[in-house]
Amino acid sequence: MTDTNNNRDVARDVFWRYLEVYGRGHDCYIQRATRLEEYYLCGGGLPGMQGHWRHADRAAIECEGRPAREINTILPTVNAAAGYQINNRVDIAYLPRGRGADEQTAKVASKVIRHALDLTMYRYAETDVFLDGLIQQRGYLDMRMDYNTTTKGNICVTDLDPVDVLPDPDAKSYNPDGWSDVQITRFLTARDIEGIYSKEAADAVVENSKGYCDMNFGDTEIQRRGFGMPSSYANGWGWYADRAEERRYRVIDRQSHEYANTLVAMYPTGDFRNVEGYEPNKLAWLIDQGVQVLKRRIRRVRWEVCAPEVCFHNELSPYDHFTVIPYFPYFRRGKTIGLIDNMVSPSDMLNKFVSQYEHAVNTAANSGWQGEANSLSNMPDSEFIERGAENGLVLLRKPGTAPFQKIEPGQVPNGIDKMIQWSHDHLNIVSGVDKNLREPEKNDLSGVAVKALQYASQQKLAIALDNLSRTRHMVADRALGLAQRFMGDERVLRITEIDKYGVERQKELPINVRMEDGSIFNDLTIGEYDMVITEKPAAVTFDSSEFEQMKAMRGEMGIAIPDATVVRASTLSDKSDIAEAMQEQEGQVDPRIEAEAALLAAQTRKADNEAVAKSIESQYSAIQTAQAIVVTPEAAALADALLRSGGFVDKDAAPIIPEAPPGLEIPAQEGVIPQNTHPLDPANPEQGITRGLSDGPTQPVQ
Repeated sequence: MTDTNNNRDVARDVFWRYLEVYGRGHDCYIQRATRLEEYYLCGGGLPGMQGHWRHADRAAIECEGRPAREINTILPTVNAAAGYQINNRVDIAYLPRGRGADEQTAKVASKVIRHALDLTMYRYAETDVFLDGLIQQRGYLDMRMDYNTTTKGNICVTDLDPVDVLPDPDAKSYNPDGWSDVQITRFLTARDIEGIYSKEAADAVVENSKGYCDMNFGDTEIQRRGFGMPSSYANGWGWYADRAEERRYRVIDRQSHEYANTLVAMYPTGDFRNVEGYEPNKLAWLIDQGVQVLKRRIRRVRWEVCAPEVCFHNELSPYDHFTVIPYFPYFRRGKTIGLIDNMVSPSDMLNKFVSQYEHAVNTAANSGWQGEANSLSNMPDSEFIERGAENGLVLLRKPGTAPFQKIEPGQVPNGIDKMIQWSHDHLNIVSGVDKNLREPEKNDLSGVAVKALQYASQQKLAIALDNLSRTRHMVADRALGLAQRFMGDERVLRITEIDKYGVERQKELPINVRMEDGSIFNDLTIGEYDMVITEKPAAVTFDSSEFEQMKAMRGEMGIAIPDATVVRASTLSDKSDIAEAMQEQEGQVDPRIEAEAALLAAQTRKADNEAVAKSIESQYSAIQTAQAIVVTPEAAALADALLRSGGFVDKDAAPIIPEAPPGLEIPAQEGVIPQNTHPLDPANPEQGITRGLSDGPTQPVQ
């Protein structure tokens, strides 16, 4: 503020650029965006809003005694598309790519960024920006560091009014890195300016406003909106409001690209990063790691904040990118449209034909009378004119006068009802949100069929949803850059994690902690990462779907899904308490589990014993067979033929049953006839189970 002339020249340059950009299309955009918002809100009766009918058209129609109806199918259509975004929140994760990044730091970075975005309520800002894009063609996020609540800084994400953001009119890229500049126009009170910048700046703005309060800054036809009535001063003046305490002054925040010599870290891979403003110990650590630190001419961001004739700030930005992050549902080489643009014409047609149809019906129901003047004896003609449409009206005619006749009403023109239906159908077609995405009309469809129809309907919004994913990637990239550059001090974050029972747990996460050996634990400032952006369904919908699948898998397929997993996926109101109780029982052994384990062990031992018994039995049978062949060598060929006939597969060289080697003999055992050949039930001895089985004093059975 000391160089008055330089500040004035910079401020004038900023406002001249504002007027240039405003006149090259932003004025037309403001008018279009304001009109589209009125179609969404349909507030024809609200102060300062026209609704679907313009004020002049509505007044002309109503003066003729005809209705001007508004059938707002735009609002539920836009809300159905927004419902998809609300029910599918973003889930950001990072994968290590290089420069010291590993799996652990990638997980820490993912948790820190999720925590930062939750802290700044990013999910609600994203919904507002998504609605801005669907309704007014453009939505904008603003991401920067916030030091209002902590000296260490937090990432702050807010949504901007698209009317207040002026992109580069010559740009053709979706990403602001391809823009020459971007401007944000705001109206701040003197107290706001004093709190953000300085009292000297606020006094200069108030003093200079006396000379520029009558200056026209372009948008004199567009009124500034808020909770109340539009301001009596147009948005283009340097200030508005009568009382000095509430008076607001126009301030322009301009960010532009320029090239400047900057301190950079040159890595061995050839990549480099802006390290201007890094602490000396951090630069020393980079040098120790073999990173070359030098000056290089790179593209930077120039940040200028000015009011008319006054410049508050004019420095190189500490950020590597513009703070503005756009969302355009449909983007084509700098041209943007939203969801409502193509719905305007069918909506006007629908309102017109519905109003005509109502007028025709009203005319038919309240047709007039015709008859001679002064022919009634119980009322004058003036009273009859007022009461002619009254139910139960009694008319007494003078003698000799002709009776009054009801005027035959005109017929409703053919085709109006078809035009109404046609307009309604085309509203769904041009929006890309058909009835299947809102609610299927057929009640006989299965859940799978309904989901298939809804998925097919979502394909019509593929471009708008893909551009939302593009915006989310920029958010993830910018957020990580801010965290690495401005959150490098040692701190402990309290993050929320979901345990295995689905219960939210508060956990402390230390980052950038310097250890005794000089290393840094959970160093967030190093590493490059790849981003993984996925959509996460709403908890209620996602859990219900998983719970139904688990029920089917356990009941129909017999898959042993643990009880804790099923409880976690349920929608019970007290599932957290159930999870707590299950956690307390984790150290206790369930008797049923012990019994099942003992049964399984017994079954295993039984199987082992049966295998051993079968093996012994097979060996004993083989020995008995060998002995029989030695006694009767001629039986070998016959046994071999019988086995082959029965399909026996030989595991050794043929024949299956070989002949006994010559000279091999088994000594005869006279008087002994084996009674059993099973190895586990040997032949009975003479004094065995046959003892006493006789008819009298005879010899034992041989």
